[in-house]
Amino acid sequence: MKSILILALCAPGCFWATTKSEGDAIRTDVGTLKGRLDVKEKELNEQIAKLKQVLDDATLVLKRNNAGLGADVDQLRNDVRTANGLVVTVNTTVTDLKSSYDTYRKSTDARLDAIEARVGQIESGKPSANSSAEDLWKLGNTAFEAQRYAEAIEIYKRLTQTYPTHDKADDAVYFKGQSYGYLKDFDHAIGAYQQLYDKYPDSTLADDGLYFASLAAKELKNCTEARTYLAIIKTKYAKSNVMKQANDLDASLKKDAKNKKVCNT
Repeated sequence: MKSILILALCAPGCFWATTKSEGDAIRTDVGTLKGRLDVKEKELNEQIAKLKQVLDDATLVLKRNNAGLGADVDQLRNDVRTANGLVVTVNTTVTDLKSSYDTYRKSTDARLDAIEARVGQIESGKPSANSSAEDLWKLGNTAFEAQRYAEAIEIYKRLTQTYPTHDKADDAVYFKGQSYGYLKDFDHAIGAYQQLYDKYPDSTLADDGLYFASLAAKELKNCTEARTYLAIIKTKYAKSNVMKQANDLDASLKKDAKNKKVCNT
């Protein structure tokens, strides 16, 4: 079981890194990637220089043979053919290297553009049309941390609707309920916690959600409903980390069952 109760009760902003630090970290990665690209370009230039040296050496062979007019004509022709072969090989190799480098450069530039776009999205705090589940989770948490609860709710909704099987989907439903709670919209908070229990009963947050559902029901003076959620915790989640709180709250609600200031139902 996660100790989400403790997290939920601390001041918003106590457990997430800022998007600025994320942006700086990603830009550091971009700088590293650009550095690697420069190294690749340097290596290419060095290889081309070596190939040009081979070409120069072949040219010297031709000149040397041309100077020795008494040399055997057949040997001179063989040297010429060898030199011409070297020239063709060098030119082909240089062309292949440049083609490979151009392909690598285009691929790297596309990756850099995608990274820059993602940094901009994260720093803007707004999801894009193709935001991943991870991006939505970070953006939702950022909004929650900044106490922009209405915005957080919409982002968490989008995560659960678009990626219902993602491993953060149950967390998103839970924090959607927390956001409604901070807005004192207790009816919707209960709805979110019920959704968590119905769709993700095996989530490590399901019992915490039921406990907060009971607290929300208490705020609405629906004590019978509140005790129902507590009963589920006792029967379904015997090892719950909120069991003590659930027992204490249940005892309090039972005691105040006839107190109209506390319980209407």
